[in-house]
Amino acid sequence: MTETFKASVQYNDLTGSVAADRADAGDARAWLEKNGHLRSGEFLIGMDVYVRISGGTSGGDVVVDVSFILVQATNFESAAELLRDNDPVAVRKLSLEFTARDFFLFFKRFNLTLSSSGRLEGCEYDAGE
Repeated sequence: MTETFKASVQYNDLTGSVAADRADAGDARAWLEKNGHLRSGEFLIGMDVYVRISGGTSGGDVVVDVSFILVQATNFESAAELLRDNDPVAVRKLSLEFTARDFFLFFKRFNLTLSSSGRLEGCEYDAGE
């Protein structure tokens, strides 16, 4: 089944972008390897993250569903070449559930921007004093 790597939810009322710095120790790739999820010769090329409230919005726990996108590659360069030369690229998608705290431990810094229909994305603005 072919999928597109793009964030989307039911209504897409708010869209934007995200940027993150990997944790110095214990990033997602290291965690996958340490916990026996990374197969020999696999390289982590992406994550599809979906955050939800278990049991609805009435006070359930925050659950982070993460799909790790893995390819057969030995390093970043060979993974980039694979992506460049294949459309669609063959991947293994590994889906796991995390608490919000455990997910954010993969990162040193994490920044998410959202605006109505993405209209503010890339725009300069003056926030005043």
